[in-house]
Amino acid sequence: MNDGSVLRLDNVSVALRRGRGQVVPLLDQICLAVNRGEMTALVGESGSGKTLTSLAVIRLLPRNARLSGQIWLGNIDLLRLPQRDMRKIRGRDIGMVFQNPLASLNPSVRVGAQIREAYRLHTGESDHAACARARELFGEVGIANAKERLGDYPHQFSGGMRQRAMIAMALACSPKLLIADEPTSGLDAILTRQILSLLTRLRREYRMGVLFITHDLSVVQKYADQVHVLYAGRSVEWGSSDAFFNAPRHPYSRALLGAVPRPGQIRLTAISGVLPDPEAMPIGCRFSPRCAYHQAECDCRYPKIDHKGTTSVACCRAADIVSAHRPAGMPSPQYFRSTNDGAVLLKIDRLGVDYRHPAGGVLAALAGRSKSLRILDGIDLTLRHGECLGIVGESGSGKSTLGRAILQMVPYHGSVAFEGMAFDRMTRSRRKMMRRRIQVVFQDPRESLNPRMRIGDIVAEPLALAGERECREQVRRLLDRVGLHARMLDEFPHAISGGQAQRIAIARALAAKPAVIVLDEPTSSLDVSTQAALLNLLKDLAQQDGLSYILISHDVAAISYMADTIAVLRSGRLIEVGATAGLLAAPGAEYTRHLLAASFLYEI
Repeated sequence: MNDGSVLRLDNVSVALRRGRGQVVPLLDQICLAVNRGEMTALVGESGSGKTLTSLAVIRLLPRNARLSGQIWLGNIDLLRLPQRDMRKIRGRDIGMVFQNPLASLNPSVRVGAQIREAYRLHTGESDHAACARARELFGEVGIANAKERLGDYPHQFSGGMRQRAMIAMALACSPKLLIADEPTSGLDAILTRQILSLLTRLRREYRMGVLFITHDLSVVQKYADQVHVLYAGRSVEWGSSDAFFNAPRHPYSRALLGAVPRPGQIRLTAISGVLPDPEAMPIGCRFSPRCAYHQAECDCRYPKIDHKGTTSVACCRAADIVSAHRPAGMPSPQYFRSTNDGAVLLKIDRLGVDYRHPAGGVLAALAGRSKSLRILDGIDLTLRHGECLGIVGESGSGKSTLGRAILQMVPYHGSVAFEGMAFDRMTRSRRKMMRRRIQVVFQDPRESLNPRMRIGDIVAEPLALAGERECREQVRRLLDRVGLHARMLDEFPHAISGGQAQRIAIARALAAKPAVIVLDEPTSSLDVSTQAALLNLLKDLAQQDGLSYILISHDVAAISYMADTIAVLRSGRLIEVGATAGLLAAPGAEYTRHLLAASFLYEI
C-alpha cells in the first residue's frame, strides 16, 4: 500500500441480495484514496452512493449486502478483519460523524457521558481523564460553558450544537481517519467555517485523513485537497480540488457546478431527469440519459478512464468539453419582480418573544418560579406583495422563532399585522381564516409529513379542512405544478426522496391558497441539483401567483438568489436590513461582513 495513504479503496463494489437470487448493484468498482493530513471530498447527488461508500469502509452495511474489493486502512485490509476486531477499529482508528446527530445520540443519556464512554472504551483511561478530555473537546468545537453543557441531554442542544457534540465524540481518540457525512448541513456559515478550520488544524497536526461527504461545493473548494465525484454508484471524475474547479472534465461535474447559486444569476441550471434505477442500470454511461454531450457510443459500454488530463475522468467526450467560465467579480443581481402593486402585505412592529423555563426544575415550575429568556427583541420588518424577504444569521439568532411568531405558533409582544390588521385585534374566526393565508414549509419535510397518510391525502388535507369534498383532481393539479407525477397520490412518505418530500410540502402549502409562505431552511438537506430545481420552482410559483416568501436559511447563496430584501439577525436583534444587491455589495454592519465572508458566497 502507498505510505502516503491512510485509506485506500481498490475496486470496491456493493450489491444487495434480493429474493430468488436477484442481485442489485449499488456501488461498482470504486477506487478512492485519502492521504494522511488531507481531505478528500466525496460529492454527487442524493442516491449516488456517497454514504454507502462510507458505510462500506466501516462495514456497517445491511446483512443482505455483498461487499467485494479491498479496503486498506494503513496496512490493514479491513475486509479480512473479524467483526470483533472491526469494532475496535471503529471509534479508535476511524471516527464517524453521521448526517443526523439527533438520531446518532442516545436521547436518554447525557451528552458528556456519551463522549466519556467512547473515550474510555477505546483508550482504557480513567473517568477523570475522560471528563477532562470531554471538556477539552467541547472547547475545541466551540461549545461554550463546557462544564455545564456536558450534563445536558441531546434534546437540550440545538441542531448545530448536537452536530458539534458528534464531531467532538468522533475526535475523542484522535483517529487516523475521520469520515464526516454532511457534518455541516445543520450549521450556519460562521459555525461551518469554525468547524472546518478546526478539522483542518487537527488533520494537519495529527496527520489525520478526512473523507468528507457534502453537497456544499463551496466548502469543497475551500477546504478539500482531493475531489471524488460519484454518479449512480460509479466514479465519474476525481483529482485535485484546484483542477476540478478550474477545469471540470465530466458533463456531470459541470452540471453540479452550474447548479450552485451565485450572485447575479437569474436562473439556476438544474439537471434534467433523475438517477437511474439500480435494478435497471444502463449498460453504457449511467449519466448519458441526462447528458448534453450524449452520443451513440455512450449507450454501448461504460467509458474507459482517461488519466491524461488535469483530473481522471470516465467520459469519451472529455477532450471536447471546455471548462465552465468562472465569473469575475460580483455582478449586480438582477431579480425578477412581481407584477403586483407592491403594497404592504405583512408588517412587524417591535416584535419580541420571551421563553420561560423553570429556574429550579419541576418543583420550581409547579411553584410558579421561572426565569424569562429574551429570544427576540424589537424586530421591525415589512413584506410586500410579490417579494421575498430573506432572514439570515447564526444558529440561535432567533430566525426560526421569528418565523413561528409570524405563523402565530408562539406567544409574542409587539405587533404582527396582515393586510393592515394586527392578529391580536382580530376576532377568533377572522384570525383562523387569516392564518390559512400564511403557510409554512419546514426544514425537514419528512418530519412534517404524516408517515401513515398517503401523499394524496396529505396534500388534500388543507382542502378538506376548508370544506371542499371532491378535491382529488385539485391534488393532481397541485402535484403537477410542483413537478411531481400523479401516480404519487397513493404513495407513502417513506417511498419518496428528500427533494420529492419538499415538493409535496410545497404542494400542501399551495393547497390553502396562501398569500405568504414561510420557508424554514427548505434546502438544507438537499443536494445542489435538487436545490436548484426547488429554488427555480419557488421563483416560478411566485411569478405565476404573486406569492410572497419569508425565506429563513443559513445558506447565504440561496438567500442571495431568491430574496429582494435581506434581514440579518444576531442574538435576537435586527442588525441590518437592506435590498439584496446593495447589502451584498456593501454591507453596513461588521457582523454582516463577517457572515458574508464566512459563507464562501463568491468562491465558486
